[in-house]
Amino acid sequence: MAWRPKLERILWYAAVVISSAGMLGWLRATELWYQYWSLPHSPNPATGNIYPLNIHGYVVYQTLKEQLRRERWDFWSLEVLGLGIALGTFHKWLTGRRQGK
Repeated sequence: MAWRPKLERILWYAAVVISSAGMLGWLRATELWYQYWSLPHSPNPATGNIYPLNIHGYVVYQTLKEQLRRERWDFWSLEVLGLGIALGTFHKWLTGRRQGK
């Protein structure tokens, strides 16, 4: 089948690009976690910092917007990274079957 090597190459590049995007997103999510050390240690309803975030016993209070942003970056970056890993695993399985391994 002439289309199969092209499909394998496309899968490989897609896996690399998607995994790289997921890893960069995960690094951004990690950076967001480290920005939270500067948040207030007590709730402040005037500024909206009323949502607690416990970081290994170090409690800070964030706004709803900050909380949602952090949760979205955490969730979606790991989802994209998982998709890239799944594509890479599928690529390995597909090329292993073709080579008889």
